[in-house]
Amino acid sequence: MNAGRDWENRYAGTPCLFGNTPSPLLVRHSRLLQPGMQALAVGDGEGRNGLWLARRGLQVLALDLSPTALHRARQQADEEGLAFETCCIDALAWSWPRQAFDVITLIFVHLPPPQRMQLHRLIQTALRPGGLLFIEAYHTDQIHRASAGPTDPALLYTEDALCRDFAALETLHLEKTVTDVVVGNQARGCGVVVHFVARC
Repeated sequence: MNAGRDWENRYAGTPCLFGNTPSPLLVRHSRLLQPGMQALAVGDGEGRNGLWLARRGLQVLALDLSPTALHRARQQADEEGLAFETCCIDALAWSWPRQAFDVITLIFVHLPPPQRMQLHRLIQTALRPGGLLFIEAYHTDQIHRASAGPTDPALLYTEDALCRDFAALETLHLEKTVTDVVVGNQARGCGVVVHFVARC
């Protein structure tokens, strides 16, 4: 089963798959966000982060593999009259524009190292000077927990890997921390994550 079909099946079978609360990383650094900013939410699913950004007045484009998830996000955006667009595509197959976004979010997107490095390079080309990158992902220490996350340690993140991949950016915030996990619309306990904010 390919990744797109897998995610589509998961979202189709469980509405509100990962809850509707935005990433605490975004909330914590909300002071950096200004109305009118152009934002790209990569792997945004049902829009829990992209919709939150749009409610703050940002112009949001959400990418995801699941048409069902994006349809739900668009419905919610239309109901609220938000500036929120969607594109159902594999992020690595998308034609990334250059210096087009003031904000890019990458929240719980886990890829094999070669694809992850490719995505990180594309993200840097798409950020405008002064643009902000927000990443929240499971840390390698999460492998010992049953709450959620990939079972392949190669898909998990470390602080050192983020520093290497984004050495050209200014790191504003980097830490390993613990967060509440929701999967299948059910609380699953705590997960060990890495939080990263950087400026182009």
